[in-house]
Amino acid sequence: MKRLLYILIVFLMSGICFTSCRSIKYVPVETVRIEYKTRDSIRFDSIYQRDSVFLLIKGDTVYKEKYKYLYRYLTINNTDTVIKTDSIQVPYPVEKELSRWQKIKLELGGWAFGIALSLLFVIIGNIVYNRKIKKGG
Repeated sequence: MKRLLYILIVFLMSGICFTSCRSIKYVPVETVRIEYKTRDSIRFDSIYQRDSVFLLIKGDTVYKEKYKYLYRYLTINNTDTVIKTDSIQVPYPVEKELSRWQKIKLELGGWAFGIALSLLFVIIGNIVYNRKIKKGG
């Protein structure tokens, strides 16, 4: 009978140890986010514009000549790169809400631990009491 009681106690204690809460797991979060944007711009540096009208009179004939020239000598192609760095984020633990069954197990776990301790004290007290009586003490 005592052996069955000891086996039952060991079984209950191992059940309490193996069904404990998990450790906190961290969710990986980006530490630094870098964003690159490029902008191309084409500019004309030197622009010469010439616009003229000539009138030429020869006898009774009038010659009218118009011309318009636009010279673009230098073309500048700029590529600007803008680097934007966001702030550093810190990882934080994510805890999910416990289900009803898990809440009950947590509450009953405290009671079971108290019962197991009181049962252990009763068994130890019983052993000490029986040894004193057997020795005649």
